[in-house]
Amino acid sequence: MGLSLRLLIVDRADGIYRLDASRLERMRANPKMHPLPQFAGERVRGAEAVVELVHRKPTRLIRMTFDILTFDGTGCFDVEAFDRHQFGRFAAADRLSPVGQLLINTDPATDVLDASYLFDDRGGRWAPSATLLRAMQDALLGNLSVPRL
Repeated sequence: MGLSLRLLIVDRADGIYRLDASRLERMRANPKMHPLPQFAGERVRGAEAVVELVHRKPTRLIRMTFDILTFDGTGCFDVEAFDRHQFGRFAAADRLSPVGQLLINTDPATDVLDASYLFDDRGGRWAPSATLLRAMQDALLGNLSVPRL
């Protein structure tokens, strides 16, 4: 048994694409060298999943998260927006712990809490319909063939 990280991108027409984790890492490290022109100027829905493997075959979906991926006018991945959304998600989930408290800025002069991370978190998430979720699960488990990016 093992685990595999799988990534999906969903276009405006609910078309599902597989994105290799190594390609996403290249897009994050050097966006200008690894564009996806078909998504130029768009905010695209993405899903990250952990899948259980038995004899290298996907058998069970362990966990899924849903993100928004932003691309500039030439199809280059907006790493800054992605990182801001991810940080917002972490800070929103961990805001009550001692570490989370260090991440939340309060203006000492006014005692006003900076909750912008909550907006960053919400701006980087989405929720699929039941039909789209089933199709994505089928793609992740190998029951539905989808194109690779």
